[in-house]
Amino acid sequence: MSRRLSHESREPGGDTDALVSGLSATLNSYPPAFRGNPLNLLFLDDARPIREASAFLNLLDHPALCDERREYLLDDPANWPFPAYNISRRPDPFLLSERLYDRFDSVKDVMTTQRDVGRILAEKAKLLEPDVVALMVVDGLSYYDLPDDPENHPCFVDGATTTEVGYREVIGKPSISERLFSIGYRHQLGFTYFDTDSNTLASDLYGVFGSSQVCKIRRFDECVRMIQAEEMSRGYIQIVAPGLDGLCHRHQDQPPVKHYLSELLARYDSLVEFLCRGNRSVLACLTADHGILWREQLDGKWTAVADLHPDDSRHVRYIRGSRLRHYACVRTCMGNAYSLLKLPFTTRELKSNEWGVHGGISAWESVVPLIIRTA
Repeated sequence: MSRRLSHESREPGGDTDALVSGLSATLNSYPPAFRGNPLNLLFLDDARPIREASAFLNLLDHPALCDERREYLLDDPANWPFPAYNISRRPDPFLLSERLYDRFDSVKDVMTTQRDVGRILAEKAKLLEPDVVALMVVDGLSYYDLPDDPENHPCFVDGATTTEVGYREVIGKPSISERLFSIGYRHQLGFTYFDTDSNTLASDLYGVFGSSQVCKIRRFDECVRMIQAEEMSRGYIQIVAPGLDGLCHRHQDQPPVKHYLSELLARYDSLVEFLCRGNRSVLACLTADHGILWREQLDGKWTAVADLHPDDSRHVRYIRGSRLRHYACVRTCMGNAYSLLKLPFTTRELKSNEWGVHGGISAWESVVPLIIRTA
């Protein structure tokens, strides 16, 4: 399966405001059913989502007057009496970065977050009853690294955009394994490139798997061979795999991002195609722990701050602990405080071999892809 890859630096601007202004004008007349890319909804400051169409329509028929406010429907529009409004294009990442920082607490009101992945997969598994459910979570992949394609859905990283936080948010509590086990997916296999006995993160991600259910691998094709040997049916496969993260930290010479991105997507394609053999029905999901803000995307625009203690500059885009600064947003993740930096601030100058960064808040770091396939 061929794909057109996207890894380009874009200048601020575009027609994001023009697209959203049409929706804003519509909201003055009636509550439309919104269709399209939910990231555009972050540019509406005074409108609220309607979650349940039937409850809203019942209020309209009630003798009491409804509050006058601007609203849009995010529920199924099957019986919605008002027209739909569609904005399919994703917004400019520079403008979106500002909105993500300014509205960080309310983004989850209109966006799918990493914590929703387990619920979504469990609900789809109940509805579709596939033979196999597969989850592939990669280390470092931005929604904006991929083409603006209907299959590529945005997913919000609601916290520090780091590996140790992002992976745990995707797997969740209860874990995806537990959610699926409870509805009958009891044949489970986990694949990891790290030793669950010595690596704390790997141990957490596979904590509910039995020791015989977790396989440490060195190459992705080992997954296929092991799955084939299992003849899996009514099963769940969890793969924690490398992404683009390793390329951005201290890589010698400019990293081959497009090549690695192509390989990553090809692995997901091959996994789905293999699982479909033998007339098996498959529900598969690809997502990431966090995105990458590539050096070239802010070339000449990086702003290193000068009011931090040297110990706070270990990580380029965030600080462990709470720091009250105009360029930082403090959030608690996994019981620890993080000060997340806005665009284009960094704790220090980037080193010559740092090709990308993550940990802060931006469209590239804070929005990852959610690609769900059924076959």
